[in-house]
Amino acid sequence: MDATTQGQSFADWLRLQMAAKGYAVDGPRAGGPSLLARQIGVHRATISRILKDGAIPKAATLRAIADQLHIPRSVMLDAAGVSDEERAGSGPEPPAEPDSSADANEDPEPDPAVLFDGGLRNDSEKAIWAITALPWQARQAAIEATRTEARRILAERTVDKTSTRRLA
Repeated sequence: MDATTQGQSFADWLRLQMAAKGYAVDGPRAGGPSLLARQIGVHRATISRILKDGAIPKAATLRAIADQLHIPRSVMLDAAGVSDEERAGSGPEPPAEPDSSADANEDPEPDPAVLFDGGLRNDSEKAIWAITALPWQARQAAIEATRTEARRILAERTVDKTSTRRLA
């Protein structure tokens, strides 16, 4: 398998893994790649190059992705086609799924009243927050995106009303 085919195959595999863990990866406003990039400390273009261009990142980035998605490092490195020489610094495998001791070290889910100014404003935001299969950061991003879109629509309506009044 050539490098381009390997990279695209890995990109497809990673996209499925991300979707299975609740990251939105498809669509024009999918925030999953940006969220994953923030969580592992890389630029969002790194994740974009992996998913769109089939680029294979450095082993350290692959290990960080594996740890964040709770995928065994060896599985991630195999999927990316990383050679044994590049694996040298992979270290011990973390647990495939977080155990109760890992939960104490993770960010606890914040209270939405504290996270959002004024708390959850409507039933749509409450429904988004109730999707516990998504990480709280992804739910936060979805709610912020809906608020941004609502502000944009309101601004457009205000401009339309103002221009209609001027014409009359």
